[in-house]
Amino acid sequence: MADTKVSDLNSITVPGNNDILYIVDTTSGGSKKITFQNLLSGVNLTVTELDSTVTEFTTLVTQLSTTVETANLNIPGITDDIYNLSAQQAELSGMVVELEGLPTYGLSNSFVLASSTFTFLSGILLSVTPT
Repeated sequence: MADTKVSDLNSITVPGNNDILYIVDTTSGGSKKITFQNLLSGVNLTVTELDSTVTEFTTLVTQLSTTVETANLNIPGITDDIYNLSAQQAELSGMVVELEGLPTYGLSNSFVLASSTFTFLSGILLSVTPT
């Protein structure tokens, strides 16, 4: 076996815990051996810690979900603001209808509408000033 390259050796798909792997120890600069079980010992510890963290996180998310579901969320003011905006929109719509009834050709006059003075000259709006 000493004259066989590692790349020429037969492969196995599932190593056993006691199978020995060739490893180069870069710290000491020499060749060493390690069992498959020892190689995976650090990985198994990390997977166990990760599983514990995921379980803890799942518990926290479940608790938060339950808290949100049972919470009485009362956000005052939003519906009042919607009603106020709706009323203002209706009032503005009424003003548009009133304006549509005015002749737009040659109108030269001022009039007050919704606490603002509108001034027209020959059908062109010159200014809007609060009264």
